[in-house]
Amino acid sequence: MMSIELKLGRVRMMNAQIFCLTVWTVLATSSIADGLYRSDVTFVSDVDRQAEVEKLIAIETPSEQQYLTQIALEKPEVFARQLRRAREILRIGGEPSQIRSKLTAEGFYSPDTQSALEAFFLSLHPEDVINISHSMNFVMRLNNPTNEWTHLLDATGKLDDYAALECAPNQVPTKFLGPPEHQYLMQVAHPNMELSLWRFDAREAITYPIATATETTVETYLFIDRFGAELGMLNRENLSMQLPTGDILQCQKVDASIMRAYQDHRRELILSEKQL
Repeated sequence: MMSIELKLGRVRMMNAQIFCLTVWTVLATSSIADGLYRSDVTFVSDVDRQAEVEKLIAIETPSEQQYLTQIALEKPEVFARQLRRAREILRIGGEPSQIRSKLTAEGFYSPDTQSALEAFFLSLHPEDVINISHSMNFVMRLNNPTNEWTHLLDATGKLDDYAALECAPNQVPTKFLGPPEHQYLMQVAHPNMELSLWRFDAREAITYPIATATETTVETYLFIDRFGAELGMLNRENLSMQLPTGDILQCQKVDASIMRAYQDHRRELILSEKQL
């Protein structure tokens, strides 16, 4: 017959195992939730990535900036390795001519690009390991030399919702919160009131910026995307957005709280699916 001490020992062991399993489940769930409940400045959806690559491939004689952007989008891991090697070159140092030569050998040719590299690496923590997100951050800086994106890339302040928009091509939106590519969320960065246009990726449950305002008048907002190209001009009176192609997106306002509720609903659905 098993002694009562042995029985109690087994019960304690089982309770400890159950407790550990419960803690692991809670932590795992929290980790998943942390991954879903976020905005990501450097996130690029598959659709956006493919569209940008196709535009770059069509350029007969790409600039260095365009070539590096194409590499970063087509082969993100390869480009991250290039940046890691360039960072090591600058860390080791040496004669300026030797450093320039080594950076050129890594694919960073012009003095402007090499200066952009140095400035970017100085913005990183010494222990940061350069990953795909870092490489996209660099590409965004490279494509926006006049610093329109600084308030997002280096943001420490709060971003407030300004208005949510739902847009449809060449017609008034008919389906509330329709296709994800037609859903936008304006955000204002304080204290300088910079305006940015964000999109919600329903598959990934991520909110990410697609444009920032570079010119604001009484009548319009002019937006450029993360690669320095014009995204569109939004008429502030009738909420029509004219694209560079000539197409018109007709937008309607959606209360920001409704957009947030929609996003939270999508996140909860994804989270529940991951837990099954």
